[in-house]
Amino acid sequence: MNLLFDDSKRNPSLEPLSRFHSFFEWNLGGVSLLEKLERKYPGAKIFYKGPDPHFEKLIFQRYPHVLPANLDNYDSIYSSDSYLPWELLGTVTSIIEDILNLEKDWKRFRQKYKAKQAGFHIVGKEKHLYIHPGATVYPGVVFDTTHGPILIEDGAKISSFSFLEGPVFVGKNTQIDNARITGGCLIGNQCRIGGEVENSIILDYTNKHHEGFLGHSFVSTWVNLGALSTTSDLKNNYGIVKLKIGDSIVNTGTIKFGSLIGPFTKLAIGVMSNTGTVFDIASNVVESRIQGYVPAFTWIKPGGRYRLEEFLFDTKKIMARRGMNLFEFEEEYLRKLYGSFAE
Repeated sequence: MNLLFDDSKRNPSLEPLSRFHSFFEWNLGGVSLLEKLERKYPGAKIFYKGPDPHFEKLIFQRYPHVLPANLDNYDSIYSSDSYLPWELLGTVTSIIEDILNLEKDWKRFRQKYKAKQAGFHIVGKEKHLYIHPGATVYPGVVFDTTHGPILIEDGAKISSFSFLEGPVFVGKNTQIDNARITGGCLIGNQCRIGGEVENSIILDYTNKHHEGFLGHSFVSTWVNLGALSTTSDLKNNYGIVKLKIGDSIVNTGTIKFGSLIGPFTKLAIGVMSNTGTVFDIASNVVESRIQGYVPAFTWIKPGGRYRLEEFLFDTKKIMARRGMNLFEFEEEYLRKLYGSFAE
């Protein structure tokens, strides 16, 4: 079987989220699309067609078994246009149900946590709560499964006074502290989450550890949201949210959408983001109010520019705190990407 990931004609809304990882790499509910298909079709050949040669090279170096698209016909084609952020936010329940069907162990975990249950509370049906035996849940936590299942992965820690409303997925080694999580959320691995989060997707290694509201948003990898940073997800006039991305305008078709936040972005304490704000890759923003489109490698405020060597130094230091490294080929790609924006 021959499968193709077609990332060649991205919707502009995917650009800020996909400058370092393609859509098939995103951790959505504990697995990426690539991992799902490799389990479903063992032995299948996987091909990739990217937006430009530099990004294709990055993907092929990261996944040596993925092949350049060189066939006339494929058994299945998976397009990035099927992964628009505002559409994904409406499919959290089905994503989690797919995981339950894919990972049969979740059924066994539901039996094991009963023996160690101590002090947390369940609203709704207990059978829709799945807690990995390696997770830690403190007394005073409330799980509400009324509107969907809740999955807590291995190594996750849920501290007291947190409220989690299903459907929600909490990834491996992620820490939830004094948080209110509602409306359907997917949270990746090794994240730190606090405050209020509603109907949002947060990818791996991202921090939103303090008070502040994140709503109807898509947050990429290696993002840090400072204390009291807040997204607006509804216009005062209840109008349709349109995203400005470079020279493009993208109509989301919905009145509820917050922000797109690209990888390696950092928002300082108290940053307020208007409805539909887009932060491109490696934005480091401290202005108190932001709207529209924040270009890639922004420093302090739109118009400022993050120095390349400082960005790379900061990135390596931040990744090291999670026991991760920036590979040489990834650094080479980021250098070329930085140069392309300078041009």
